[in-house]
Amino acid sequence: MAEARPPSVLSKQLVLSLYVPATMLSLGQSMVAPVIPGIAKSFEVSLSTASLVFVAAAAGALVATFPAGYLMDRIGRRPVLLAGPLLTALASFMTPFSHSFIELLFWRFLIGVAAQLWQQGRVLIIADTAPRNQRARQMQWMMGMSRTGALFGPSVGGILAAGFGTWIPFAIHAVLTLVAVIPSFALIRETAPGRRGRQEEDPEAADQGWRPVIAYLLTTQMLVFLVVQLCATLARGGQDQGSLNLYAVYAYDVGPSTLGLLNSAAILFGIPVPFLTGYLMDRFGRRAVIAPGFLAYATAVSVMSLTAFFPLPFTFFLVTYVLVQATVGTTQGTMQVLGTDLSPRFSKGRFFAIWRLIAQIGATVTPAIFSLIAEKVSYGAGFIYLATCAVIVAIGVALVLGDTMARAEENERERPRAAPAG
Repeated sequence: MAEARPPSVLSKQLVLSLYVPATMLSLGQSMVAPVIPGIAKSFEVSLSTASLVFVAAAAGALVATFPAGYLMDRIGRRPVLLAGPLLTALASFMTPFSHSFIELLFWRFLIGVAAQLWQQGRVLIIADTAPRNQRARQMQWMMGMSRTGALFGPSVGGILAAGFGTWIPFAIHAVLTLVAVIPSFALIRETAPGRRGRQEEDPEAADQGWRPVIAYLLTTQMLVFLVVQLCATLARGGQDQGSLNLYAVYAYDVGPSTLGLLNSAAILFGIPVPFLTGYLMDRFGRRAVIAPGFLAYATAVSVMSLTAFFPLPFTFFLVTYVLVQATVGTTQGTMQVLGTDLSPRFSKGRFFAIWRLIAQIGATVTPAIFSLIAEKVSYGAGFIYLATCAVIVAIGVALVLGDTMARAEENERERPRAAPAG
């Protein structure tokens, strides 16, 4: 029997199970973002202690990375993916009713866990099902829709909290999350080899335990990839966590209104970027986008370093701020596409467990590294450090990893097909 054709990039299935959920989850998350600091402050804790509400979410995502990948091989992709939004709805609804700061941290930690379950599950299902010439578009367009959802969320959430109570944005977040995931129960099928409700046509793709995954990761190509992945997360220096905004406040005394406008403009102009990079990666290959993207980002942060080394006017900073935000957008999500190209046909969940753990560690520690260099040496040195990490990524992809999509397709053509069952 011929295999069913995979859905097109804009099929109803992908719209309802990928793009719409990404938009609604991001909208709900961005609605509660401006309300969380006020809830933390209500427990009369210090500023440094209040910042733990953000650390807790990052810690939850980090802790969940490894078990999420393992469970997706053991019990399947579908239950892990669907558990993410359900936990998100529960944790978000309970957040404003926390009776203590510790309880607040618990719900924030669970939010991080839930986000990791959904994100990792969705990417792995794409890796299982998407043709390689659609994979980048599916992943990058999911990111683009997430950015679209985040555009108006903060202002809407702030207005609702001020006018109707702090619990309203969280309740809406919970409802949006549940509504967003309802189509997935019907549309998402199990994609883990051996758990699809039929005889597996390719036994080599099934879960083979840890040993072959470790052996695969210890090959030269994969060791280079893991170094490149770590450098990619380090290179961004916590831009998503606000390191660049922190520099704007300390170096140029930028006020919250100006900073808010800058952030909104960055999000608005950054929305088309994932849609473009997704198309280009599928059309011309991963290397053609990743290497130039990281080199452009390295150039941008190097130019930004000039504002720290020399007394340059605020207008120069504004130009470089936009430049950095634009170029960092061309790099986001690209390593996920590269990693799925390089993922083995067997035990993919276990591979994801190790790969995404390394990536999440880098994302978690990079704001602290950048801040430490900025404090101990200078902000200029911190930007040069980011540029160096980005150059390492570009060199590793361009000269060592090469065109992973073309190579994977060639290997697939050369591999003899398994005999049909029956």
